[in-house]
Amino acid sequence: MRASPASARTIGFLGLGSIAVILSGTAVTSLAYSGWTRESYSPLNHFVSELGEAGTSRLALVFNFGILLGRIGLGVFLMLLSRRLTGHYRSAFVVAGVLAGISGSLVGVFPMDLPTLHRAASGVFFMTGWMVAAIFSLWLLAAPRPSFSLFLIVPGGLAVGVFALFLAVHSTYRPVDANAHIGVREAIWSVPLLEWAALLSLLLWFGCVATALLTSRPD
Repeated sequence: MRASPASARTIGFLGLGSIAVILSGTAVTSLAYSGWTRESYSPLNHFVSELGEAGTSRLALVFNFGILLGRIGLGVFLMLLSRRLTGHYRSAFVVAGVLAGISGSLVGVFPMDLPTLHRAASGVFFMTGWMVAAIFSLWLLAAPRPSFSLFLIVPGGLAVGVFALFLAVHSTYRPVDANAHIGVREAIWSVPLLEWAALLSLLLWFGCVATALLTSRPD
């Protein structure tokens, strides 16, 4: 007997719930954070993954578990959403979604304490995360979609643009020792700030798509 497809509301709630898990774990961990120089956490000059570094972040486990659970949820969200796409867009969306979902989850499994594995996982995530928003936006532009408003290309385009800017700036970042702890930071440091902007822009896109599903007509 074939299982019935998940409803739009189920998918929407899964998306919003997964976002809430990631943001809640991040907020709780950042409030308890005390760095190597006893500094407080700031997204203006700290990388996202520093919250998951067990050697310095007091609640690293909370952050890493939130990232793992939340990104698994968003990975499932993408796979369920892919069933609503058509043609080659669906195939491309599934590939990008699988890569982004798995690599994003592995960021929580391999924190900064495991630098080589962590850089590999986060690198794949940042190279593929923007693709899901880009492919979905192109699918929306290809033909009218009764279940989705064209407005969704706005957060989709924003995510793609911010990711592109982050990747361009990050490509110029050349630390003397990639495994050394960061001692001196600028008050506003473009590389981690744009990393945060990229992550939040993608979560905004997820949130907009999830909300669109919740407010659409019943399946």
